[in-house]
Amino acid sequence: LYQSVPSRSLAMLSVSFFALAANRAEVSTGNLRGENKFDNLKATWDKSVSIGDFKTLVKAKYDYNANRDFLKEVSISGDLIEAGNADDVGVGYELTRDFSNRNTNVRLTATSRGYSLSAEYDPNEQLREVGVSREVEVGDYKVDVQPTWLVKAKAARVKLISALNNGKDRVSAQFDYDVDGQQAKDVELGFERTLEEGKVLSASFRPDKSDLEVSLEDSTFESGATWTATANVALDSDPSNLLDAARVTLKRSWGW
Repeated sequence: LYQSVPSRSLAMLSVSFFALAANRAEVSTGNLRGENKFDNLKATWDKSVSIGDFKTLVKAKYDYNANRDFLKEVSISGDLIEAGNADDVGVGYELTRDFSNRNTNVRLTATSRGYSLSAEYDPNEQLREVGVSREVEVGDYKVDVQPTWLVKAKAARVKLISALNNGKDRVSAQFDYDVDGQQAKDVELGFERTLEEGKVLSASFRPDKSDLEVSLEDSTFESGATWTATANVALDSDPSNLLDAARVTLKRSWGW
């Protein structure tokens, strides 16, 4: 896995990230069942900066596939208005410059009394999306409801997340509703279970693409690193060949 990482990317990483005191990186493979080779290299760095009474988080990201010769993006985020209590209004911001597509994105978030209202804007698409999130109680369960209006697509995206089994399990559902076509699309169902401390099993299913993804994340296998094994299975393929057709990938992430 590491021998196949391009040396030029490692050199770029050392110049761009080690100089900035990088603190997280990950290397991923292609399909181990035939493509056993390097797929991507990512790294992130972040640092809190105080300017007067304002605290800003500066974050830089590197992505070999997106922009191998330089950083992929740099962002700054923080609070414009800090809420003194749950009834006050707090306003946060995030400004992101993507060097791979030369686009700048601005996200503003206002929170008060358990509600969170957000809006995203960029110079190309203008107002991209507006969303709200709120935790509601449904019987004995708490559900995080996140509806979002996608302006250009004229679609409503709804995401629901709930914890079960005293937080050991988590289920989620997401879909886009096309207003013009009056139909739901891009449906995705998810499930996550903490097997034990440091080991998490997750699965997601997209019915429209008949794609099932199962991942096992393990932070106990190697000290200081997290390994993730992922299998993607196309359920619409020949039933007798499901396992042989599965795409299996491996990822190692670590901090320093």
